[in-house]
Amino acid sequence: MTDSRTQHLRFPQWGPTATVVVLSLASSITNLRNTFVQDDLPIISTNVLVHSLRIWHLFTQAYWPSPYPRELYRPLTSSMFALEWAVGGGHPLAFRIVSVVLYLIATLAVFELVKRVLSPGAAWLAAAFFAVHPVHVEAVAVAVNQAELVVGALLAMMVTAYIDRRRSGVPLTAGWIVAMTVGYFVAALFKEHALLLPALLVAAELTVIRDAPRRGDGVADEPSIGDPRRRGDGVAPYGAPLRTFYLALVLAAVSFIGIRNAALGGDIKGSFTAEALTGLSFGGRALTMLGVVPEWVRLFLWPAHLQADYSPGEIVAATHWGVAQTLGAALLIGALWLAWACRIRRPTVTFGILWIGIGLALVSNMIVPTGIVLAERTLFLATIGVVIAGSDLLWDAGSAIYRRGSLARIVTVCGLAALLGLGAVRSAARQRVWYDLASLWYQTVIDAPLSYRARQAYGAVLYSAKMEGSAAKQYQMAIEIYPYAWPLLLDYADKLRERNHCEAAIKYYKMVLKLTPQQGGPRASEIACLVYTGKYAEAVSEARIGGGYGIQTGTFGLYKQIADSALRVNAPTGTVILPPPIDSLPTAPIKP
Repeated sequence: MTDSRTQHLRFPQWGPTATVVVLSLASSITNLRNTFVQDDLPIISTNVLVHSLRIWHLFTQAYWPSPYPRELYRPLTSSMFALEWAVGGGHPLAFRIVSVVLYLIATLAVFELVKRVLSPGAAWLAAAFFAVHPVHVEAVAVAVNQAELVVGALLAMMVTAYIDRRRSGVPLTAGWIVAMTVGYFVAALFKEHALLLPALLVAAELTVIRDAPRRGDGVADEPSIGDPRRRGDGVAPYGAPLRTFYLALVLAAVSFIGIRNAALGGDIKGSFTAEALTGLSFGGRALTMLGVVPEWVRLFLWPAHLQADYSPGEIVAATHWGVAQTLGAALLIGALWLAWACRIRRPTVTFGILWIGIGLALVSNMIVPTGIVLAERTLFLATIGVVIAGSDLLWDAGSAIYRRGSLARIVTVCGLAALLGLGAVRSAARQRVWYDLASLWYQTVIDAPLSYRARQAYGAVLYSAKMEGSAAKQYQMAIEIYPYAWPLLLDYADKLRERNHCEAAIKYYKMVLKLTPQQGGPRASEIACLVYTGKYAEAVSEARIGGGYGIQTGTFGLYKQIADSALRVNAPTGTVILPPPIDSLPTAPIKP
């Protein structure tokens, strides 16, 4: 494929790839000194399952370790963590190096893909933008997000292989079908969204493969899916093998879902529901996610502002149509119009837009509600479509300006260099935000001041630094922002109780029990504080209520007996200390 617009440029053959490598490393290598943060802690740092090479056990376990609920199934990702832990002796540096390498591999895989569908100059531009895109930082900076990088790279490679095969005129052999199907199954074992591959392949069939050169250009005239030549007579040379291939992919997906379902104890969804989506109907989720569309577009096209958390009240459930929904609907309609308008003359743009839609399908919460309304790491796959469609359009616009004379050329080149430089600098600086928990949550409170989870996490950091006054302020602000998160209320109540502030803790335990009265753990802790502060009659009443739920009857029976005795003898305040629970008192763990 040649590009007459760039024939006057003289680059070494290795030049474009070398610049992409440099940009990728410049955008990511600044994270090498970072420690474990966020979900790295429970999934890697304190997870004994990945601290040995007994990898086969990981294929029967949920991704989240005990005592967390059995959620998600990513055995190959966990196996990768176990290998990195063994090689690096548990040091974060080993994980950081792997993340940087995986990001480089993913960038080069995208480069190979865009070479198939764009002119050489536009393909380089797409890969360069992908390498420096700041929205990728979260996928690189946190070790547990390596799955995003692996799946992005594998899917880009498989779509590339599919395009090459379909354009080559070589029949789809059994060996090729098996290899692609195995690759598909392996990708799903890293992260569930790899199941989107068949949709990406169909998008390629309907756009860039349909647009492939025909016999006159020395390429076999193979009709695409939907081509009239495929209908009726069944003589198309690829009809049966293509059907076999897609059937194999479907069987692989069904097999993965069955294995995952068994490992998660029958939980097909395998994840909790995000607070902003809890209790919403399909229509409510649609309204809420329409308001997220402008955020997606902003993060794709101008990610100057980034944040590590988008929990309430950064994003809240939508109950009526508003400005955000109008803007979101307009952006969706505009994208659909552009995809339709470009389908004949610029099918690559259509392909890119379809890729974006497919990449966002699962995280859109329209298929099922997930545990995330918006997270920057989940946009990694969709940005491949962004750079495909965007670079095709931008390259043509830039080329038109470039041809207007020397000044226009200087402006074009300098503008491109500035954009890439800004992206690389922003990404490199953002990597350092994830250095440790203190750095991360300090910055996140600035970036997302309405995020209750950010303030809760920063409050926990301040408590660990013995800055109790500042910590309490952060917790109280978090509760003011979102008073419906009982794990937040329980966390704060426990911290107050541990510091002998039982009077204050009782208030928050009562708030927890109002939201989730069946929880045994919070009620037992509340009773302990009631007894410690001399409120024996109330403690007896609470123990009776707790026992009435039919759980932890041994503990509540004992606590009722002790509180009753203290009440009869009028024991002085602070003299009665309850023993630890005599049976298991479950409380839903709080993810860091």
